[in-house]
Amino acid sequence: MAHVAPSGVDDPRDWRPLAVLIACLAIAASITGLHNGFAYDDRWIIVENARVHTLRDLWHRFGETYWPNARGAALYRPLIIVLYAMQWAAGAGRPLVFHAVNIALYAAVCVVMYWLALQVMPRVAATIAGALFAVHPVHVEAVGNVVGQAELWSALLLLLATARYVRARRDGLPLRTGDAIAVASLYLVGMFCKEHVIVLPALLMAVELTIVHDPRPWRERLDEGSAHLLKLALLATLFLAIRTAVLVDVAGDTPHPSLQHLSTGQRAVVMLGLVPEFGRLLLWPARLYADYSPALVHVHTSWHPELLPGILLLLCTGLLAIICVRRAPIVSFGIAWIAICLVPVANILLPTGILIAERTLLLPSVGAMLAVGVAGAWLVRRLANAPRAGKLALAGGFAVLVMAGTAHSAERQRTWRDNDHVFETLALDAPLNFRSHYSLGGRLWEQHRPLEAEREWRTAIALLPGYHAVRIDLAHKYREAHICQAAIPEYQAALAIEPESPLARAGLVSCHLELGQWHAARAQARVAIADGMYRRAFDFMIEVADSALVATDSTDPTVRWTGSHRSAKP
Repeated sequence: MAHVAPSGVDDPRDWRPLAVLIACLAIAASITGLHNGFAYDDRWIIVENARVHTLRDLWHRFGETYWPNARGAALYRPLIIVLYAMQWAAGAGRPLVFHAVNIALYAAVCVVMYWLALQVMPRVAATIAGALFAVHPVHVEAVGNVVGQAELWSALLLLLATARYVRARRDGLPLRTGDAIAVASLYLVGMFCKEHVIVLPALLMAVELTIVHDPRPWRERLDEGSAHLLKLALLATLFLAIRTAVLVDVAGDTPHPSLQHLSTGQRAVVMLGLVPEFGRLLLWPARLYADYSPALVHVHTSWHPELLPGILLLLCTGLLAIICVRRAPIVSFGIAWIAICLVPVANILLPTGILIAERTLLLPSVGAMLAVGVAGAWLVRRLANAPRAGKLALAGGFAVLVMAGTAHSAERQRTWRDNDHVFETLALDAPLNFRSHYSLGGRLWEQHRPLEAEREWRTAIALLPGYHAVRIDLAHKYREAHICQAAIPEYQAALAIEPESPLARAGLVSCHLELGQWHAARAQARVAIADGMYRRAFDFMIEVADSALVATDSTDPTVRWTGSHRSAKP
């Protein structure tokens, strides 16, 4: 297939004035988050993570997980932890430094995105794409929440690598050694910031298929490109080997409650139903949420009529990409960019801890805005000979869109000021989202408001009855208050959903011991041991029950007195 360079691409050298404008728009859309505190995952990854509070032995972070082990999830982003430690030291633990870095990084990401657009699009189209990207409200979470910094660093490095490659290959010239080394270096560093950067080779293949104008035969191009991609593949293999050695798992994340125990096909069906929501967030993010979970979004694991819009949207988008390969290759490239950057969070190859998260749409939105930039430039060309009023209307409409995006983003930044605002806003914006009630309930327990907290967790259970963790947490709270009569049914319900949960089984045994139900305690502990759960802990529980039975019911046929049991109180 013959490829043509995008016509009318301006010389990108004189781009600095407009780049400054793009940076100013990005800062205007995010500056209101400068005085945000730590919120949501910031607490576990930064505030209560001792590894972030010291600059000693920073190289050890390359052998540790991103999340503290006590939080369950793992992931592997060692460079981000190192950068957090530096910012913690620079600001003595104040969030201001972190948020200032986030805003500066966001401005840099927007400028590099604009630089990439200038490599492949006319100046008008690139400016439209860059301006809309800078004020895109879906970016708020990545900037306003400190841990969104992983998204910003990875986006910056991935965009730099892609732009460098496009600049070197746009006119069909062979990739020089210096460019190849720069791309590979950015790739390696980016993967240690966030694993999503691993998709770079696929993006470079999309560049070759849609943008590059190279008159050489395909075989010659393929031989040259394969050598470069092989080197990148070796770097990816090295990274995955290190990551797997640290995590003892490829995924390293706790699957979202809606994805647990689902097959690859079932997960694909779930995500198919969410395709319209992805499209809405990329193109018209008027409504934003801190979390997307049932029943805010509907989850289907088999055929349902609600899957039809997603199927149609995918088919239409794929058809558009095919049609535009010759007529508007940048549109095809933008669509390919969206698809490739969504692969790591699509939950099909590997389940993740999210269904949709706004922060993960920072990179996919690059492709969306490139396509929108092409459409905007087409409108400008169509109105080139139109009356002055038509041109003013188009310019005014674009200005209103940019100002609306800036205002919406700036206002939304304040949602991330602290945990209270995040959880309360989520519960207000998404009253049918189970996680909003789950998170808010946890916050209320910390504030010693048990009745309100219990009500929130009961609501979460009603919204997602098949999720065992909420029941376990509620049962734990009952047990801590010595209300085991209420805790036992919750533990039993959790075990009915997740029979291999050691926390639920241990809590159930503890409650039976507290109530003096020795036989039931022994039976549940034996089940736990048979399932391979923490044998020493459950052996001790059996010993406690046996000791009590010897003291109170020596005729029990299941107990044989050996003289080795100690008298113990549960």
